[in-house]
Amino acid sequence: MREDIQCLRGIAIIFVLLFHLCPNLFVNGFLGVDIFFVISGFLMAKNLTKAKLVKIHDFLLFYYMRFRRILPMYFLAVFMTVVMVHLFLGDFLWKNNNRYSLASLLMVTNQLVIHDQADYFNEFFASTSSINGFLHLWSLSLEMQFYLFVPIIFFGLQFLKHDYLKLITVSLITIFGYIAFAMILDKFAFNFMFLRLWQFSAGFMALFWSKIQNSKELPKKSDTESESPSSKCPFTKNDIVTISLCILSLCLLPREVEVLVLRPVVTLATALIIASESQGFQILKSDTLCYIGDISYVMYLVHWPVISIFLASTVKSYIFCILTIFIASILLHHLFEKQYLKLNMKGVFPLIFLLIAANSYLQYSIRNDTFWKNDFPAETRQIIDQNLVMYTSLWDLEARKDKCIETDIETPFPKGHLKGYCRYPRGHGNFSIMMLGNSYVLNLEEHMRAHFNYNYSDYRYMSVIASYGLYSDHTLLSQQALEFSKQQVENHKPDVLFIVARYMENIKDPIQVNDPLTQQINETIAFYEKFVKKLYILDAHPKYHENFLNLFLHYAVTRPDDMEVLHLDKKQADDEMRPVKRRFSKIKCNKCQFFDLSRVFLLGDKYLTYDKDTMLSYVDNSVHLTGPGVKKCEPVFQKVAREIMDSI
Repeated sequence: MREDIQCLRGIAIIFVLLFHLCPNLFVNGFLGVDIFFVISGFLMAKNLTKAKLVKIHDFLLFYYMRFRRILPMYFLAVFMTVVMVHLFLGDFLWKNNNRYSLASLLMVTNQLVIHDQADYFNEFFASTSSINGFLHLWSLSLEMQFYLFVPIIFFGLQFLKHDYLKLITVSLITIFGYIAFAMILDKFAFNFMFLRLWQFSAGFMALFWSKIQNSKELPKKSDTESESPSSKCPFTKNDIVTISLCILSLCLLPREVEVLVLRPVVTLATALIIASESQGFQILKSDTLCYIGDISYVMYLVHWPVISIFLASTVKSYIFCILTIFIASILLHHLFEKQYLKLNMKGVFPLIFLLIAANSYLQYSIRNDTFWKNDFPAETRQIIDQNLVMYTSLWDLEARKDKCIETDIETPFPKGHLKGYCRYPRGHGNFSIMMLGNSYVLNLEEHMRAHFNYNYSDYRYMSVIASYGLYSDHTLLSQQALEFSKQQVENHKPDVLFIVARYMENIKDPIQVNDPLTQQINETIAFYEKFVKKLYILDAHPKYHENFLNLFLHYAVTRPDDMEVLHLDKKQADDEMRPVKRRFSKIKCNKCQFFDLSRVFLLGDKYLTYDKDTMLSYVDNSVHLTGPGVKKCEPVFQKVAREIMDSI
């Protein structure tokens, strides 16, 4: 194996490790995975161009070599992670880990991530905050899917007689592949193999470019001159590698760089370093980096389960995790990985079969044997059960007090994005109420409605994904949701309109001169004012962490003395929501009032996220309020309802 490629692997795994250890500091470190993809593309291209792909046997031989390299260590890592999850994590975290462990065994983790991210109320399952020991295996699932497909590409490339034509072909795959990647929904594109093919194809480009360069018959030159890839090129190979290494170093920046810019640049830089085959850089000849590259596969498999299960906010925890990752990686590399790579086919197949059988039995055991059952103290078990029951009941629409008389409505978008529409039976009041927004409507409307005591003539709500009531983001769905909201207000002309939404990223962007979002908000409010008597808008609310309930329970079980760190820092939360507040301060509206729920959670310099007396969380896994959290807001709801009933 080329030394510079092993050093690149070392750099890539360091980036990934730093990102997972300190995601708020090394915010671009996730691009280490992209470096791995380019390296894989180059190595697969190199292997597949050495021999012709003519017979089925040629394909099967390639698959055997890949499976021999990947599967034994992979299946052992999955087995060990399953055991760690059930020994060190509470049973409230098992269900999601069990789903992902099974998907990992089938090498479809990336597909399960896509499935979960497509479900608005379940996307937290696929979040890095989910305490999911298998989430990192999305990239290896994607690579294995690539390995199944790549021989077909090179079977087709064989019909192109010249390397120039092959270079042009794979360059087109890279260019158009990136365009498709950039245009399609980022969460889907991130995990879908065919939309990542352009990065593997960048590795193909590196191979064919280097083959073309090496095939040129050049006169003998000095060492310095021989670095130049072409007499016409103003840059030497050393110049290209220097620039490329500088680009890779951007992954260490503590500030986010636009990913649609940095990702292709890092991909291209990696391909250029590989194609240049430069020997003049100490960093690409480093024995330490080369060794880290040697153990990078094992380290990738090991690091995330250790971090997701054991990492806390203490220095001791960081030292423990780092030492565990390196020691385990070194031991597994020398005692297992290097040993099974010496085996021939007669040894590899029984080993893989044994590991598959062991994993299959383990999957059965964790679902059926009492051996794995957590033995928590009664008080701890009560805390867990109370929080989980409360979380489930909040979203049980069927269990709500009153049944809807209308639940269907025509929408300009797919019905799946309408998370709830309800018109309640008529009340005995003399004014109508409508509530618009996203999932916060479902979260809060029942408790708000209760304070009116049926003193309304008509009450209906609409909960739509990506609906903010006042503005839209860049997506078509959000734009359609805003038009839908306007249409409903115009059709029904409610006396009181509530805008209840969790405000997402674009309204948190820095405010501009002649800010277009503020203009859109004012235009929307002016439209609503033509039809309503009062407009109540939920003010900016602090952003909670995804999977908070699981994290809360995890701390309650494993680190009860450190639970205070789970409360939100007021300054940080306010800073994040300041652009929203500033935009709202520029609203021109005679009928508007804001109601603020954040103040009921404020204690000193913290926004409380749980009740320390009852040990009930105020926040669920999907960044909504739980029953106790909503109950804490009752004084605000009561004040708003009383104000409306007294004034209309």
